[in-house]
Amino acid sequence: MIVQPVDSDRKNIRHEEVAADYVNSGIGEYVLVVRGAGARRADKGANKSPEDVTDCAIVGIIDRFDK
Repeated sequence: MIVQPVDSDRKNIRHEEVAADYVNSGIGEYVLVVRGAGARRADKGANKSPEDVTDCAIVGIIDRFDK
């Protein structure tokens, strides 16, 4: 999925990036993204090869923003 980081006011920040989607999120949903070691551990599927590397992953869907 292509994700666009936003701040708590839902305003775009930084640039778009590509993330592996492990929670079947839909287009337009707000999601929780992890990078680095967290992304590499997000998918522990049996068919995963040691050479498979994920650097950015969607691991949750955000239901609401509270301030």
